[in-house]
Amino acid sequence: MKQVADVRGDLADAVAQAYPVVFPLLATSPPDRALFRAENLVAIVRVPALVGRREELANLVSTWAERDSVRQTPWLACLGQLGVDLRDRLTDPDPAVRLRAALAHEDDPRSRELILAALAEPPPPTLHQFQIVAAAIRVAADFDEIATAACRMASRDSWAGAGDGWGMLVRFAFPEPYGKGRSLTEPQRALLRALVTNDELWDPMNGNCLLVFKQAGLPHDRSMCRRLAG
Repeated sequence: MKQVADVRGDLADAVAQAYPVVFPLLATSPPDRALFRAENLVAIVRVPALVGRREELANLVSTWAERDSVRQTPWLACLGQLGVDLRDRLTDPDPAVRLRAALAHEDDPRSRELILAALAEPPPPTLHQFQIVAAAIRVAADFDEIATAACRMASRDSWAGAGDGWGMLVRFAFPEPYGKGRSLTEPQRALLRALVTNDELWDPMNGNCLLVFKQAGLPHDRSMCRRLAG
């Protein structure tokens, strides 16, 4: 029986062999299918064997992006994954475009500012909240730095954010589980106060929410968390 690594290797080889057949479909694509095909090709070309084909795909995607003035952010997402330098778009008039460029260049100080500011606000329609939360955690020195923005996000997020929204922020704020006799920092207290205001998070039957609190050493009980927050 083949090991998992062997199976993955076989799949990667098959994908690499299919790429030359699939690539021309983007060049001749109808406009309404071009983005869908580009996104799939970008995923395919991440196979290590196709590293030499990424530049040609980036050039073709750039051409399509120039034609489509309406859907700029998903095209930029493709270009960012292909390693194209998007830093000239960090000053774009469109805030969604600026943020998408920032996500592609997290090491740029301007990107860092854009990402941390975006955490406090609802995401643009073309971006997903989990991308912003994950990026903010990566660029922040610690939870204290993003506490104000994180509290605003946690107070409005739905229970579904237990995995990649408010739950990620709780895990970042409590790298070590809270225990009796320990003091909470003020940023941790602020996050708890924000969570307490959010009606979405306190259904005792919601196992996803319960798990987040349990992993942080916190009670999944609104009254008890209110008391802890002070």
